[in-house]
Amino acid sequence: MNQKVITNQLHTLLDHLAQQVKRSGNPRLKKMSFQRPLFKHSHPVLSDYIDECRASLASLEQDAHSTTIKTWQLEHLVEQCQALQKVLNSLPIERKATTTQQEQLAGYERRLLEMVAELEEKVATATGFQEQQQFLLTLDITRQRLERCQTAQKDYSWKKLSRSNR
Repeated sequence: MNQKVITNQLHTLLDHLAQQVKRSGNPRLKKMSFQRPLFKHSHPVLSDYIDECRASLASLEQDAHSTTIKTWQLEHLVEQCQALQKVLNSLPIERKATTTQQEQLAGYERRLLEMVAELEEKVATATGFQEQQQFLLTLDITRQRLERCQTAQKDYSWKKLSRSNR
């Protein structure tokens, strides 16, 4: 494989790992999570290990003494990336909801409004009487769901407002 292709793939892999670390909140490591010889230094957070990998890759690319990257150095860097991925996969998953109830209701309302518009179009373009009746029944049910959703949003807003006025 071409040396440039390999280094580009390693850059992409390190970028992906860095994004995963960022999404996980760059957790502090309570204990040594890696085998000693895998990394040169012990770091308190995962992003520092990513930085060490990037530095290793940069030194491989700038190695002027050799025309080709040494296989063992590449293998070591891949092992480091695999170890980082293993630690990332073992982190506890955040259990807190990323969206509020209000945001969920707003998304649900948006989807129901889209469904109502789509059903109204189907009613207008229906060719048979039974087909039109079926679309009208579905449209009526969807409008009722939309009304309940909007009522829930108003109730939620009212409860939120009354809690903040206490």
